[in-house]
Amino acid sequence: MKNLRPTYLQLIVLILFASSLAFAQTTGKSLIDEKNVRAEMGFLASDAMQGRGSGTGYERIAAEYIGSQFYQFGLDPAGEPGWDGKPSYVQTVEVKRPPRLDALKWGPTETSPFTLGKDWLALTISSADISGPLRKITLAGSVSPGEIVFVNLSDTDTQQSIQPKIAEFFKEGASAVLVRASSDMKERWSQLSDRKPAMSQRGNVLVLSDDAAGVVSNFADGTPIAVHAKFGEPERTHTWNAMGKITGSDPSLSSEIILLTSHLDHLGVRANAPGDDKIFNGADDDASGSVAVLEMARVLGSGKKPKRTVYFVCFGSEEAGGYGAGWFVNNMPFPKDKLVANLEFEMIGRPDDKVKPDELWLTGYERSNLGPELAKRGAKLVRDPHPDQNFFQRSDNIQLARAGVIAHTVSSFGLHTDYHKASDEIRTIDFVHMTRSINSMVEPVQWLINSDFKPAWNAGGKP
Repeated sequence: MKNLRPTYLQLIVLILFASSLAFAQTTGKSLIDEKNVRAEMGFLASDAMQGRGSGTGYERIAAEYIGSQFYQFGLDPAGEPGWDGKPSYVQTVEVKRPPRLDALKWGPTETSPFTLGKDWLALTISSADISGPLRKITLAGSVSPGEIVFVNLSDTDTQQSIQPKIAEFFKEGASAVLVRASSDMKERWSQLSDRKPAMSQRGNVLVLSDDAAGVVSNFADGTPIAVHAKFGEPERTHTWNAMGKITGSDPSLSSEIILLTSHLDHLGVRANAPGDDKIFNGADDDASGSVAVLEMARVLGSGKKPKRTVYFVCFGSEEAGGYGAGWFVNNMPFPKDKLVANLEFEMIGRPDDKVKPDELWLTGYERSNLGPELAKRGAKLVRDPHPDQNFFQRSDNIQLARAGVIAHTVSSFGLHTDYHKASDEIRTIDFVHMTRSINSMVEPVQWLINSDFKPAWNAGGKP
């Protein structure tokens, strides 16, 4: 079983080794070197890092490693005071997680209760007592307030593709949405059943196995359904953001901020994952984006100081609910109105065959004028070719966008089947593509951090 836990001494040796490899470059070199990309990826997505699970000690090690690289690249610290009382490159965030689901019981009906984890599970949960009359419809249907909706999904539907319609059901007043598991959900059943979702405002969404869905399909419309959830106590944990900055040189423009970000965490070790490999390395998601931020820091930190101030932040606990980014948005180290734009880097480790080989895509490209302006300056950015996947809402950029900041994610995720699986490993990374992709963003970002251009939302584009 590939689940060997290294000692912290071994991890320190690995950090020093990766750092020494990553530093091996010619001073002032403006192009991204593949060996540095490989060195940084080789540490962050290694088995030794145990999947960088949100809120774990391994996530903290990832943050400390990235922070040490920021220091080595000449960035100023932007985190909390360190051991010497001076600002460091890591920010510790206390996370107050809402109560998490402890148990879920199918309520009193004339049928036998379903077994949680075997016959059904919860994707999201927002109330302890759920009840209402059953309504069997398709995704194209509409509901009346108080109804519990049952949708017999097709195998081509995915958890992401159905989200917009489910959101509409809740806007119309549905008490809950029950769905038959699609092929995508069946493949990830053990992973989904291992989760204990926190109480949220996203509604009650329950997934049924084929057998359970068959039972519900035989219920008549109007059959009363009741589900009872039990929640544990609220949790207090921590996450860590890695933060560095380059202070701008222009007397006027230095107060303006360009923010380059990624998320440094992944799913950790999952004991219930199928097969022998239990480590979810998260090479593409999102060690690749964190390496992009590191390499942008290396290049921008080695050249002439930009006119604007640039912050480099790798957020913690994105996979657990965006806690690192949420803290940052609510506790910015500068006035929010000075934050000109945010570019998040996520899943750029492989090319997407929906676009040209040298192209990246920008989530929400059509929402603002930032993407087109960067494209004019040489960025190989195009529209997201997967609009049904709602990627604009699925990365840390959305928290900044909802706060009014022009914020998008740069990606080349082609919907590969290793997403959120233990198979998202270093061996799957196309390092030629990844190195080229990071390099293609250098000059456009250099233009952005040295110009007085301020992007704006297009009509109807602000979330």
